[in-house]
Amino acid sequence: MSLTGIAALVAAVSFAVLAGAGVYLAVRFTRVLGDAATLVRDTKSDQQALFARANTAVDRANAQLDLTEAATASVGELGTAMTELAGQASALAGVGRTVAGAVVGGPLGRAAAVAYGVRHAVGVRTGARQRRPLAGQVLAGQELPPSATTPARRQPRRRAGATR
Repeated sequence: MSLTGIAALVAAVSFAVLAGAGVYLAVRFTRVLGDAATLVRDTKSDQQALFARANTAVDRANAQLDLTEAATASVGELGTAMTELAGQASALAGVGRTVAGAVVGGPLGRAAAVAYGVRHAVGVRTGARQRRPLAGQVLAGQELPPSATTPARRQPRRRAGATR
């Protein structure tokens, strides 16, 4: 074998080794690409499920916002109705004050006050009515019974075994 033959043989062996390495790398790369495609497919299905859940959550939030909007509108209508009611109540209060002033301050009210005073004085004089002290009035030498409006004082509870 000549020097040219040996060089050709070395080149052929080197080419075969490089071709074998290339084939091996191509097979490995194909497997990696297959795994990547599987991963992308799984991720895509997970993303679709995630998007479906997100859409459901957004729809639920929109429904709640619609309910809130309806409630807000109702509160606005209630405010308008309350304003109208307050105006009507003010008008009725003015009429009531006018009527009450005419009755109480007028001759009918005065006559009723005189009749009550006379009846009360006659009742006290004949003994049919006893004089009752007013709540909070101090009478000399007498104790007032406890008022129904004054709460009774509660004694503090003692713990079992406690001594003074």
